[in-house]
Amino acid sequence: MSDGGRVLDVLVVGAGFAGICAGKKLLDAGITDFLIVEKSGGIGGTWWENTYPGAACDVASHLYCFSFAPNPDWSRKYSPRPEIQAYLERCVDRFGLRRHLRQGRELVRLEFQDEQGVWRAHFKDGEQRDARHIILGNGGLHLPKLPDIPGIETFAGRWMHSASWKKGFNLNGLRVAIVGSAASAIQILPAIAPRVAQATLFQRTPNYILPREDKAYPEWQKRIFRYLPGALRLYRLGIFLRMDLLLYPITRAESGLRSKARRMMLSFMRRQVADSALHPKLTPDYEMGCKRILISDDFFASLNRPNVELVTEGISSVEETGIRTRDGRLHEADLIVYATGFDLEGHMLGVDIKGPGGRSLAAQWADLPTAYNGCCVPGMPNLYLVTGPNTGVGTTSIVFMIEQEVGFILRCIRTAGRRALMQVKESACAAYNSELQAALQQTVWASGCKTWYRRDDGRISTLYPWSAMRFRRQLRRLCLGDFDIIDK
Repeated sequence: MSDGGRVLDVLVVGAGFAGICAGKKLLDAGITDFLIVEKSGGIGGTWWENTYPGAACDVASHLYCFSFAPNPDWSRKYSPRPEIQAYLERCVDRFGLRRHLRQGRELVRLEFQDEQGVWRAHFKDGEQRDARHIILGNGGLHLPKLPDIPGIETFAGRWMHSASWKKGFNLNGLRVAIVGSAASAIQILPAIAPRVAQATLFQRTPNYILPREDKAYPEWQKRIFRYLPGALRLYRLGIFLRMDLLLYPITRAESGLRSKARRMMLSFMRRQVADSALHPKLTPDYEMGCKRILISDDFFASLNRPNVELVTEGISSVEETGIRTRDGRLHEADLIVYATGFDLEGHMLGVDIKGPGGRSLAAQWADLPTAYNGCCVPGMPNLYLVTGPNTGVGTTSIVFMIEQEVGFILRCIRTAGRRALMQVKESACAAYNSELQAALQQTVWASGCKTWYRRDDGRISTLYPWSAMRFRRQLRRLCLGDFDIIDK
């Protein structure tokens, strides 16, 4: 064991929003004996890993930051990636977290030590550390998911996933094929189209895309935010309420707002795309909200460029010189970009976790990943997930969700302390998830479209079915009757 076998109070995994929030709240609670371990060489999680051209946030900047660390100097309504990553760097320094941070530490296994009543963390380099409590703050937007396309390994040119972009790669004059047309792709295409010889976008399913209405903040507005913190808090609250009161209702199975929003989207698309022959190809045939609603000011307009082509024929194979579609056409390319999303369920099982008696989390979740309040799993004492099952949202900021989860986790850690093991009861977790799955069936996500977050059996393990305000109320209360608390 490293460090003389000393047992940490808390081990935090990940140095993105979740890990940084956990570190700040641990210090606020007077808990100083903790480490934050990060597998990469940088800070920011998603915003360190995803460096593709055009990367930016889809949530307004002033809500996509910690409530306890507002940033009056965001340059734009929607922040570009480098600003978000720099903000997180500043937070680490501001809250004194550098001394608790260890980078390049990839966790591969967690094993509960039955005799000592602690967790043993095994790292890729062979190091081990023991801790009383584990906070898993590793997010989901970093494990690339490649499509299952025949011949994908035969391509002779360069290829990359959007989440593993080669920094400094020169795109000028290349023929680029982009596979996928969702959140990452609609940011990449407008960013690279002016630089490449040809950009071919392969779309399997059209998306609902609304205008972002991005803008730069003028200096006078930044000064107001800087010197009148009450004005900034009010501005942030306005963003929160608009999302929770306008976007959340669209997720309901029956929503009067949805038809109005659909008309807005179609009108926006038709105004932006000059070629009317593309309009049917860009019109979704499923309920708005069933798949993630996207925002962009320039994606549709980029389709008007003479060097951009939208391909809606299905892909049959990847060949040595390009991509062949089902109509027999070969689309030659020098570079293939797979903007095909992430393995969101896999990220939660990326670490091999064995609880008391060797109980495997992977085996426990073989049927469906479930947790109580998205963070506590039966049979896994003093182990907490910040963005666990059913904490994903499209109607508020994930940073808001992270703050609520971390607050709940800190209440659990203070309750258990150094002397007790605390784990949620099977019955409490089952009751919570039964209610949650029933609520999910009353949402537009269960309306039948093919989507990555709805399983073949109709169950959904990633999304939260209720409002952000309910989530906050839900996690403010620690119901001790739902837990077993055992002295070591």
